[in-house]
Amino acid sequence: MRYLITTIACAFALLAGSPAIAATPAPTTYKLPQSVHWISDTGHGVPPGAFHADLRGKSSDTCGQLIRRKFTSGFVYPWHVNGVYAIYTVIQGTLVIGFDKNHRAAGEKVLPVGSVMQGLRNEPHYGRAIGDTIFDVYVPCRKH
Repeated sequence: MRYLITTIACAFALLAGSPAIAATPAPTTYKLPQSVHWISDTGHGVPPGAFHADLRGKSSDTCGQLIRRKFTSGFVYPWHVNGVYAIYTVIQGTLVIGFDKNHRAAGEKVLPVGSVMQGLRNEPHYGRAIGDTIFDVYVPCRKH
């Protein structure tokens, strides 16, 4: 009888602990600047000088990815619409987002280091760099 009670208690302990084991988050990972793998952006009318690195997820993912972007000094990303909501954080240089197709300064937002911008899903815009500019783009998953 004592053996049966001990066996049942152990079984309950294992069952009770299994969700905690399944819910254990993935181990912490690190990406140092020197290990970032930059990929040149090509096609779609993008001139040389734009690069990206997939820090979390893949470009083909629909959400949850973290992408690091790099524009060389003076680079201008052509007029476009992103089609996805994202959160942008400038970590080096100055990113300029323009909302005037003729590139008038009055239609630009200047984002220095430390700036955070959210949106750009359906707004036509261009981007340009003052100095070598690096910024992170996080595409969150929508809550249903």
